[in-house]
Amino acid sequence: MGKVIALLADGSNSDLYACFCAVKLARRMEAKLLSVLLMSERNENPPRESSERWQACSPSEFLYLISSLGNFEGVEVSYHLIDERDEENLVEFLISKKVPCIIMGTQDQEDFDKKQKWLSQLVQKIYANRHWYLGDLTVFLAKPWREKDFKKVLKELSSDCSLYPIEMVFA
Repeated sequence: MGKVIALLADGSNSDLYACFCAVKLARRMEAKLLSVLLMSERNENPPRESSERWQACSPSEFLYLISSLGNFEGVEVSYHLIDERDEENLVEFLISKKVPCIIMGTQDQEDFDKKQKWLSQLVQKIYANRHWYLGDLTVFLAKPWREKDFKKVLKELSSDCSLYPIEMVFA
């Protein structure tokens, strides 16, 4: 059985650095990365909070980003769309894929607290499922990059590969 990491993307700005962290962790662990896009049903009127998501980048742009990073780092990435309101489907998916590690991004302290509570409830539902046998889940919440961290990431990308057309310039 191979190692698996699940990146839960909800369309917020925090998906960018969560994506980067997930790919780097998957590379270090030699794990497969499951990119799970939490989407609202298109036919229904989504709640205001939900409608504000996926505005910074579209799901297809996010998939392109994670695919590019995965290819660059040599990480196998798969893509999955799950209705954000269907927690039971998400629980079943994570159990069926034998996911021992989950990563999600967070924008600020309020978002961190909300996602920490939601992920805690999600993990309890996984533990309560009769099909779960892997033991404890590891859950990471990626916090926003500070300017110093962002420059470090850009410098690493710039030094890692000439495929990315970026160069560090300090003003």
